[in-house]
Amino acid sequence: MVEMSCEEHDRLAASSQFITHTVGRVLGELDLESTPIDTKGYQSLLALKGNTEKDSFDLYYGLFMYNQNATDELNRLEEAFDDIKRQLFARLHQIVRDDLFSFDEVFNNENLGGFPPKELPAATPPPEKPTNPTPPPAAATTNGSAAAKKKDGGWA
Repeated sequence: MVEMSCEEHDRLAASSQFITHTVGRVLGELDLESTPIDTKGYQSLLALKGNTEKDSFDLYYGLFMYNQNATDELNRLEEAFDDIKRQLFARLHQIVRDDLFSFDEVFNNENLGGFPPKELPAATPPPEKPTNPTPPPAAATTNGSAAAKKKDGGWA
């Protein structure tokens, strides 16, 4: 038995038991299964998932409901997950930027004329719209008359 205050106990319980149960339940939601190439780390995750799933949700809910530190731990877990995602995407964006801008080195070679070219070809203007558009095909009504009628110089 370890002697400590109730507050200290709750803080430690939230940072160990509650986080363990939360991560185990998240893993359970992922429907993870053993594979022929499991690593030791993955086997540990599966063991955590299995251990957590043996406990009732009521036990988990009790860890949440009756420990005021549990909400703080959920927030910390969410912030940590968001930080990891930001790190991944920041590196991905840097890799893409590096790939894009590595073309500068290739095209700045004088034998290729440089990049971007000193003179760009003139842009081709878009085709002009006809001034008298062709009316849409006539749609038959129950009496056989055309549904499209000329309105303000155009077709409606």
